[in-house]
Amino acid sequence: MMQSQSPQPTVTVSESPQAIASTSPSPKPKSTPLSPPKPQRAEPPADQSPESAPEPEKPAEAIREVESCKVTMAKISDPNPPLNVRSTPNTASNENVVGQLKNDTFVTIRGEQEGWFQISTPLKGWISVKNTDSGCNQKVERVSFGRGGNAATISDRFVGTGSHQYRFSLAKGQTLTVSSDRGDLPIIVAPDGKVMGDLKDSQQTWSGKLSATGDYTLEMESNFKGYKYSFLVEVK
Repeated sequence: MMQSQSPQPTVTVSESPQAIASTSPSPKPKSTPLSPPKPQRAEPPADQSPESAPEPEKPAEAIREVESCKVTMAKISDPNPPLNVRSTPNTASNENVVGQLKNDTFVTIRGEQEGWFQISTPLKGWISVKNTDSGCNQKVERVSFGRGGNAATISDRFVGTGSHQYRFSLAKGQTLTVSSDRGDLPIIVAPDGKVMGDLKDSQQTWSGKLSATGDYTLEMESNFKGYKYSFLVEVK
């Protein structure tokens, strides 16, 4: 007799529904209100500078005009000494050489001709001008103040003896001041020919009020081998 088999229990597996991801939107960040920008101070461009006041016009330099110049002495200055003294003003031959002079020898000038000095001491003859050191021994010079100016510096030198005169046209009531930068003060001569002031050898400045209108002469003198000088003239 066959035994009936008992039915096997059936296991039913129920599928669990798949999890659905949540896609809900994330909350938006709160926006912070921006503060208005601070006003900035406007600055001028770097290449611009504030306008400066124009500089005052400088006084013009004094005008100096030589009215007369005479050379009466010179000093021998030959790069190849001694210097030949010739009987005639030419170098055609050495037959006209009458003597020679050492450098630094002072000579007396009698005349000048086309680059030659005619000398009388210490020898008589002719020497080349370019081989000497010379300048105006007797000089008269007119000095005028430039536009807007009231001062002039006078500088020169003597080679040997001589006299240099500087003439200024000045007015009564003005104050004349003369200051020495080198050498002695010049002699100051009024329009009437009288010497003004009692200058001393060591005095470096003189000042005085003018009593007349006319030409005032400032004179430098040399009684020996010469020298350099410089002085300042001011008028107020």
